[in-house]
Amino acid sequence: MSNRVAIVTGGTSGIGRATALALKEAGCTVYELSRRAQGVEGLHHIAADVTKEETIRAAVAEIMAREGRIDILVNNAGFGISGAVECTTPEEARRLFDVDFFGVVNVNHAVLPRVRRAGGGRIVHVSSVAAPVAIPFQAYYSAAKAAINAYSSALRCEVAPFGIDVC
Repeated sequence: MSNRVAIVTGGTSGIGRATALALKEAGCTVYELSRRAQGVEGLHHIAADVTKEETIRAAVAEIMAREGRIDILVNNAGFGISGAVECTTPEEARRLFDVDFFGVVNVNHAVLPRVRRAGGGRIVHVSSVAAPVAIPFQAYYSAAKAAINAYSSALRCEVAPFGIDVC
């Protein structure tokens, strides 16, 4: 994996941070994107919000200017909300989908053309067991993760001919 350029969204904490550090250890040049001003020591940090297309486009342009390519994308940014469906406002549900699902869409929209032109790469979407086995009181989280699974399956078929693996 050495000399590959990777992007990890939500890369300053949790699964994203662990993934970014593991990719670095494997020899990748890693850019972690998050809304936080400060990044993880030893990684390249770019402040970007997956719900704001302009910040994602700018981050991808910066990475391309520095590195000339993107080989790996890990779409990890996300959060969950807990509570009964009847107690969760539509605004809260939309915010979750904006980050957990449409954030993936926004990042892929910016990255895919570059990976395709480069002749291939890998895109990883972090989902959850909550997708196939919906969790009570986390209906919106389960629904967003199920949407990611369906989107990933369709995208995998679309981009496979271009040497891009989606999982």
